[in-house]
Amino acid sequence: MAEFLSAAWLTRLDELAQASAALTGAAEQPVVIEQEVLRDDGDTVVYHLVLGPGPARVHPGPAEHADLSLVATEDAARRMHAGATNAQSCLADGTLRLRGNPDVLARHAEVLERVGDVFADARR
Repeated sequence: MAEFLSAAWLTRLDELAQASAALTGAAEQPVVIEQEVLRDDGDTVVYHLVLGPGPARVHPGPAEHADLSLVATEDAARRMHAGATNAQSCLADGTLRLRGNPDVLARHAEVLERVGDVFADARR
């Protein structure tokens, strides 16, 4: 299993996203959700998920234009990844912040719920 937040882990997320029938064609126009993880060592890991008319993709690095950015502490990101907490709890305790248009979450709630299922293999 690839180490959480490593380049190999991001590659695995991209493979899972591309292979997912549940995420293919998820949006008529591309929707880009960026994730920034503020690591305990001071580094930041940035990657982004692109949902659109074709296969979903996960790309390392910042997006040229993100509809929504999630900024999380490493602890919060690890807990969400493991399923030990959810984004709502992390927003409430301040370990997760949103930048951009939060309406993206409401407009695409159905497909975003499927994202966790698609990436479950990366948690193993």
